[in-house]
Amino acid sequence: MLVASVSTGAAVAVQAVFVDDPAGDSPATSNAHSYVDEPYFDIVRAEIAKRSQEFILTIRLEAPIPATLPNPPGEDGTFLWMFGLDTQSGDIAGFPFPPGIGEARRFEFFGVLSWDGDEFQARLIDRTPLATGGEALTPPIPYSINAARNEVALKVGAAMIGDPASFKWLAITAVRSAHEGTDGVHPADFAPDGQPQIGPSAAPRKFVEGC
Repeated sequence: MLVASVSTGAAVAVQAVFVDDPAGDSPATSNAHSYVDEPYFDIVRAEIAKRSQEFILTIRLEAPIPATLPNPPGEDGTFLWMFGLDTQSGDIAGFPFPPGIGEARRFEFFGVLSWDGDEFQARLIDRTPLATGGEALTPPIPYSINAARNEVALKVGAAMIGDPASFKWLAITAVRSAHEGTDGVHPADFAPDGQPQIGPSAAPRKFVEGC
């Protein structure tokens, strides 16, 4: 279920769109990487809100993220909680996916929280320079994990993604078993539900400012 809402406070208006996702619906339960079956990768709600000049990207999980997480698989493995943001028409090939036109993806930006076995890191992956032969940008962004450890939030300055009035988005959890730039991504869950892969066949929702 997709719901949009607008609320206003004394000084700051908040616009939000969210989708509830059924628990236990991970499309990746047959994946060989058993980590993706963990309930702390199972999305039950995803939301994007705009407050002043900042987008807040929030994923709520079926179960808390353990205080002591295991090491991800592979030499450069990571656990991922992230949002793909589709702000423009067309697809872009390259980082963090393999190069080549056959690997093009619709998302110009990814807001990513990752765990590499030692620490959490949050960053925005700006893929727009790839379209003109440049390199992707990966500036750090603020993040938080709530006290119950079942909700993660990323904060992205509106100007960092061009402050679009509307865009499509998809919340994703995944396990990466190899370094970025390879095919080693094993999706765990999506919100809203889409095909079990990150790419054009997934089903992103839309954020429209003022709705």
